[in-house]
Parts: sequence; structure tokens; C-alpha cells
Amino acid sequence: MGKDTGLSKKDMLVGIPAALVFVIIGFVLVYVGFYFYNDIRETRSKGIKTEGTIVRYERRGPGTSNLRDMFAVPIVRFYTKSGQEVIVEGKVDNTSVLQNLCEAGEQVEIIYDPANPQHAIINTFAELWFAPLLAWLVGTGFILGPPFTIWRAVKQQNQSR
Repeated sequence: MGKDTGLSKKDMLVGIPAALVFVIIGFVLVYVGFYFYNDIRETRSKGIKTEGTIVRYERRGPGTSNLRDMFAVPIVRFYTKSGQEVIVEGKVDNTSVLQNLCEAGEQVEIIYDPANPQHAIINTFAELWFAPLLAWLVGTGFILGPPFTIWRAVKQQNQSR
């Protein structure tokens, strides 16, 4: 006796709405990626470049003290054109990306918004592109995954008949 691999109506009633939820979440993530991208693009086009100094790395992480050691973000000090000292925190866990390249005390390029110097980014690939690329990648997976899974299940059901 063969195993029934077909989709029941109950499976479809549950699967299709669940797939739609994933697709909607995927579109939201893609939108968030474009939001990050536009913010970066605007900061780069209107911002002022200057040199900053990595003051230290701070450990970050959710909840327990064991996880706290997983994330290290750079704390960078720079001075605006008017001489105002600004200290900003990197946005990306740089344990393996920036920390291996730069140690505390080293200079990094900063791009800051002249109207709001606290809105500054470290001009590295990871700081600029990690968030939008991650949002786009995960969002695309959420958009393409459910339809592909449903297509495979329907194809498998048709082949087993």
C-alpha cells in the first residue's frame, strides 16, 4: 500500500493563507531594505566625510549574559566641521568584519548628516550594506519560497496520481 503524498483540502486551506502571510512579510522586508538603502544613499549624497577614531568595541546582545558576548559594535568619536565632538555607535556587529581590520584607536571614515551629526555611518561595506542586503535576501526568500513550495507539492500530487 503506497503512502498518500497528495494535498488534502484541509492542507490547502491552511497552507495557502500561511503562504500569503509569508509573502506579505517578504514584501515588507524588501520595503524595509529599500528604506535602509534610501537612508544610506541620502546620507552619502548629502553627508560630510570626516575621519573618526574607534574608541572601543562594546558587547551587545539580547537577554542573557552568555549571548551578550556575541556582538561587538564599534564606538567611534569624530568632530564636525564646527568642532563639535560626536560619539556614535556602529550599526552592525563588527566582531569579524571591522574589528579584524581596525583596532581601537584606529581611524575610520565617517559620513555624517550636517543637520544631525548623530546620524552618522562608518563608511565600510558592512556598515553601509549589511542591513539592506539582509532584508532583501530574507524578503526575497519569503516571497519566492511559499509559491515554490506549493508548486512542488502540487507537482508531486499530480505525479503520484
